[in-house]
Amino acid sequence: MYWGDSPVRILTTRIALAFALSTTAAAVAARAQEAIAPDPADAARPEPDKPPALVPELPTIPWRHDRLAFGWTSIKTTPLPKDREGLWVLDFAFKPLRIQTVEVPGKGRRAVHYLYYKVVNHTSAPRPFYPQFIMVNEQGRRFEDAVVPEAIPIVQNREDPTIPVRGAVDIMGVLPPSSKQGVDDAVFGVAVWDDWDNSADRFSIYVRGLSDGYKEIPAPDGGKPIVKYKTLRLDFIRRGDERNISEKEIEPADPPYDWVYW
Repeated sequence: MYWGDSPVRILTTRIALAFALSTTAAAVAARAQEAIAPDPADAARPEPDKPPALVPELPTIPWRHDRLAFGWTSIKTTPLPKDREGLWVLDFAFKPLRIQTVEVPGKGRRAVHYLYYKVVNHTSAPRPFYPQFIMVNEQGRRFEDAVVPEAIPIVQNREDPTIPVRGAVDIMGVLPPSSKQGVDDAVFGVAVWDDWDNSADRFSIYVRGLSDGYKEIPAPDGGKPIVKYKTLRLDFIRRGDERNISEKEIEPADPPYDWVYW
């Protein structure tokens, strides 16, 4: 019994229903494919801008090994017995500490001390370079290197007009590795002091930022350990009196430098 419906009618209804379902499924699949397929207009759209690097890469200057290097003192980077394994050290060279008269806004003409230096990354990877230069007199008083932009072009013109020099503001960044044969990819900088102790017969300049070396020392009171960083110490002797300041009276000590944890 077909409950009033003939077999032909039921078959016709089922065929129609199957056709409708297949049509609906095909439409859904087509719409899904459209959703998955890329819009042709997207190909014409430009790529989004990459976010700016938070730490800039420092531009380097090629320095040939056979170039005359009169007046430079190069620092040996041989590991110390107290160094931890795996630390890195940047190559550093400097010229004698010099004095230059500079017109400083708000302070007038001042005789400033400056240290002209060169740094090269001979490690196998880019390294952050955030140097600190601290002058310390015999009594332990500290003099931080100052931001004196007016001194930069004067130092560059005196040392080498063809090589750009970076000061305290624009020397910070990432130093790329130097791997060329016979040529160093170097960065040249200058540390400047417009305040110092002109009565000191001996003083040192501590240079931080050339290595990731550090060590922790137990605090005397049992509190938080004291962290000391691998630091280059440059030692100087100044002869003469404090009223007649001359760069010719400043000489490197013997030995002229040492690596310390400070």
